[in-house]
Amino acid sequence: MTDSSESILTPELRSWIGRNSRPAQLETMSASDVRRYVDATGDANPLWLDDDFARSAGYRSRLLPPTLVGWVPFSMKEGDSASSSDATDLRRQLPLPDGYTNVRNAGSETEWLQPAYVGEQLSTRSRIVDIVARQGRTGLGIYITQEEQILNSRQEIVMRRRHTVAVFPERKFSDEKKEIR
Repeated sequence: MTDSSESILTPELRSWIGRNSRPAQLETMSASDVRRYVDATGDANPLWLDDDFARSAGYRSRLLPPTLVGWVPFSMKEGDSASSSDATDLRRQLPLPDGYTNVRNAGSETEWLQPAYVGEQLSTRSRIVDIVARQGRTGLGIYITQEEQILNSRQEIVMRRRHTVAVFPERKFSDEKKEIR
């Protein structure tokens, strides 16, 4: 491959580092959503099923399971279009070089910082943290790190996730076949 990190990390692409999405409201998670979660996972923790138990543990009411909070960003509030969902995932808007369409997961870390409650209105926003180029087995890749935040109604961060994807040039099947041999 003849591309260098300077040629693929253009000033336009680098200008996205530090860019924030607009906040977007998420679908409110109800008690029935939590029941479906419990049925699917078998995780019947009384903190998300019993208001009295949750209050006795020092919370104001039932909690949303942290794993369920992690999936909340995938449910935009009714009336929002798919393009609004894409607006919070800035990675989908980046001006990548032609042919850079082979996307791979390169790591993720999640922190839960505040409890989230059943019926609480949550919102999300994201920010591009870093964009770097690195040589990999499949060629020169662009590594994009985005931080996503879930916020409660007081704009406190409930959950923070840093996710890195690697984007490589699309390989032709004939190139893959040669490599396998």
